[in-house]
Amino acid sequence: MVHTYKYKDKFIGLDVESGSVHLLNELAFDVINAINEDDTHIISNKYSQDDLTEIHKEINTLKNEGVLFSEKEYEPTDIKNFKPVCKALCLNVTTGCNLRCSYCFAGAGDVKHENMDFDVGKKAIDFLVKNSGDRINLEVDFFGGEPTINFPLVKKVVSYSKSIEKQNGKNFRFTITTNAYHLTDEMIDYFNKEMKNVVISMDGRKEIHNRIRRTVAGTDSYDRVLENAKKFVNKRGDKEYYIRGTFTNKNLDFSADIISLYDAGFKEVSIEPVVTKSDVRLKKEDLPKIFSEYEALVDYLEEKRTQDGLNFFHFNIDFSGGPCLNKRLRGCGAGVEYFAVNPDGNIYPCHQD
Repeated sequence: MVHTYKYKDKFIGLDVESGSVHLLNELAFDVINAINEDDTHIISNKYSQDDLTEIHKEINTLKNEGVLFSEKEYEPTDIKNFKPVCKALCLNVTTGCNLRCSYCFAGAGDVKHENMDFDVGKKAIDFLVKNSGDRINLEVDFFGGEPTINFPLVKKVVSYSKSIEKQNGKNFRFTITTNAYHLTDEMIDYFNKEMKNVVISMDGRKEIHNRIRRTVAGTDSYDRVLENAKKFVNKRGDKEYYIRGTFTNKNLDFSADIISLYDAGFKEVSIEPVVTKSDVRLKKEDLPKIFSEYEALVDYLEEKRTQDGLNFFHFNIDFSGGPCLNKRLRGCGAGVEYFAVNPDGNIYPCHQD
């Protein structure tokens, strides 16, 4: 099946099984819809037979290439025969945090403060290696809480992982997610040396960020986070990072937050919908505004991406081959190829569990 939709003057088709995205003309758009609905009468009086014959030839060519009306790779029941290997771990190196964000899945900081010790961290890395099969590249994400609280443990785990790479035929890639509130020069230099990617949490405009992301004492955090984030990015060079924000029902006009982050000097940005049961949760009645806000971003992002290299990658799709059936059946990999380890050593399918 091909899912079709319109945006402004553009006609777009998404091939459901292959994940390929196609920019169509109106003729192709109408013909694909007729095929989907198995009703050729809806186009027989609109276009000439020559035009219809030509477009069907083009559609058949794309079908033969496996990028339009493509066949399923296998039936969903075949997923039972899938034999996964563990390829990534999220290490919740601490449950403690220096902020009290109202939408946090960890109860806005209302959890027992516990730091992971090296014995647990070492066993987690050994677990990853043991269950990674023939996979060479392994991912380790340092998370929390706020992982900079347990910075010494982060360094020890990285050092241990690198010490066993060669003998096990593995290559570790490290990432860390931080609110940047207590980001020091030492941490910045270390992260720029050892972390393949660094995620900094900011919610955009000052008033939005400060409304949600308060300190333990209940004070504003934006100015300090912004200063530290700028210092980090200025030293980061061409290595991967991104500023990751969250929008709630308090900032449904979240395109303004993306623009704010860009104006602050950040070119790698993602603003994503909140996942929470708190009073800032998104509701069904918010969807029309959310959809229109994403649409409003398109022209702005295209202009900035072309001129200045702005990359807004939440919901980015590879136009030549997006999430195919195989990937969609496996989902995010939680509890299959990806696990989270808490400070007490317990293993969970996801860091939000």
